[in-house]
Amino acid sequence: MIGGGLLGIVLTLTASTVVAVDAVVGQWVWSRRDIPILARVRQTRPETAAAVSIAELEWDGEVRVKLRLSPRAVPTPDQLVVRLDESFHRAPADVAAALDQAFARLMSATGSALIHTPVEIDYDAPASHLALYADLLRELRAGSLRGRSLWITTLIAHLQDPDFAALFAGVIDGHVAQVFDTQEPWTPERGKALVGRLARIPIPFAAGLGAFDREGTDHAAWLRVLPDLRALPTYRGAWVFPAGFDWTPMSRSLP
Repeated sequence: MIGGGLLGIVLTLTASTVVAVDAVVGQWVWSRRDIPILARVRQTRPETAAAVSIAELEWDGEVRVKLRLSPRAVPTPDQLVVRLDESFHRAPADVAAALDQAFARLMSATGSALIHTPVEIDYDAPASHLALYADLLRELRAGSLRGRSLWITTLIAHLQDPDFAALFAGVIDGHVAQVFDTQEPWTPERGKALVGRLARIPIPFAAGLGAFDREGTDHAAWLRVLPDLRALPTYRGAWVFPAGFDWTPMSRSLP
């Protein structure tokens, strides 16, 4: 469920803050149950963007494609999301060519009307593999994703790498810094450290927030750091993962 302290946190976020002109508030549409949730949030915020999960890719010696939602699951999606599952942790360094072919098929299937729709790759890359991941993304941008805006999801562990900016600047257009389900729960110290790291990375980012809790988590607590994130010049908004929960109260606090 949404953390019990959410209302108090929401009220603290209404103070005026400098926000990037192109900041967006959006929702990941991960399954069909997220579609009516998006519709409810749009009753309050009609401009809420949608990032639709269209496929999950696996590696078992070759790339396997598991289709998820149609890109038309919502009208005019703002991003198309492709997840790489953890099997890619064990993929060989030359997997990029096979991945590029899979992405080419996916992009072709989305149709010409969405040819310029940004793509987000959701992959929990091991922190030790970030250089390989950056090389893979570079090859995709030169091939199947040429001409598209490319975003990735990042973890706190990724941002701790002092070479993150050097590896990914010029390779991605931005990243969504995920602060839910990271096994690094909120503390004021972690919140302050996240702001400091993002301030030193000259790459646009959005905050990736969770509208739910599992046993032992308090995802709503990360809202406390949002005013400081919003003040950064690289801030581009927030994306919310609903996991079946109506996040309308949270949406009212976001820029």
